Amino acid sequence: MEKQVKKGRAIESHAADALLDRPLTINLPAPWLLRKFGKKTIRYGVPFPKGETLCRMAALFCRMDIDLKELKAGDLGTTLECIARNGKRVSRVIAEGMVGNSIFSSLFVRPLAWYIRCHTTMKGMAELAQVILLLASPEGFVNTISSIATMNMMAPTESQANKIKGS
Repeated sequence: MEKQVKKGRAIESHAADALLDRPLTINLPAPWLLRKFGKKTIRYGVPFPKGETLCRMAALFCRMDIDLKELKAGDLGTTLECIARNGKRVSRVIAEGMVGNSIFSSLFVRPLAWYIRCHTTMKGMAELAQVILLLASPEGFVNTISSIATMNMMAPTESQANKIKGS
């Protein structure tokens, strides 16, 4: 019962952070020097991705050329080939989401991607990717594009239609 209360408070805390646009904190394996002094993990604040960050992440993902049907088939050779072709890009997508929109993002993305590849398991990378994709919430982009697609710029608006009927 006590664990459920703590979990509920954690969810409420994350929701409050999202509303206040504060970064979500996650645990990463500590660098070698910190591990020497007994610190196994470091806390890192992942900012909520803005539009530019989401566009950069999407561009990297589109360059991957992944066939999900082959990947889900479970053939070991296909899976290893996919990891060999796209392992660096996957870590860069994660790093783009973690660095966010800053002036120094182009400087920090590649070193962070290298650090993630070298010090995080594949399961850990998958969890990081899920967190970043949940934070990115591309639904807003999809809603914007669909509303723009349904707009008819040549159709008269309600105010124009009333003026035409009244005169």
